[in-house]
Amino acid sequence: MGKISLQKQKKQEFIDSLAKDFSAAASIYLLDFQKIKVAQDNALRLNLRKKGIVYKAAKNRLIREALKKANISGLDSYLKGATSIMLGNAEDPMLPAREVVEFHKASPEILMAKGISLDGSSLKGSELESLAKMPGKNEILGQVVSLMLSPGANLIALIKGPGSKIAGQIKALEQKLETA
Repeated sequence: MGKISLQKQKKQEFIDSLAKDFSAAASIYLLDFQKIKVAQDNALRLNLRKKGIVYKAAKNRLIREALKKANISGLDSYLKGATSIMLGNAEDPMLPAREVVEFHKASPEILMAKGISLDGSSLKGSELESLAKMPGKNEILGQVVSLMLSPGANLIALIKGPGSKIAGQIKALEQKLETA
């Protein structure tokens, strides 16, 4: 009886931990990892860990319970077969999508996306490539800053333009007078 109770406790701890991870994640990727070999999986895990991406495999029942506990809906229909999970953080929720697409270049039949949750919206796994092409948070911020600064830079160029022409004409006139 004690062994069964201990197993239930470990499962509940895992569900609680997974629910906490889901709640903190900006994006959740459910992947079919059935065809992945152990060596590929280990290399992938190591690569993802270096980039700060959480990658786990779990039974669908445990994932379903953790999603429910984290109040995330819309992914239950994707929980069939062998499922692994990638979690994206708020800094770059699309990073896992880019990593899966990159992984597919070497092994296109492995690690297929089933479903995705992005800021509370559920998407089909077929949307993965579109998400991978989206810029990250830092790239978007850089674009916004560039757009904000460009009118000021244009204004400075307009102001400096005529002034530098006049200064050039005055200098040419000054040189002409010196030589004369």
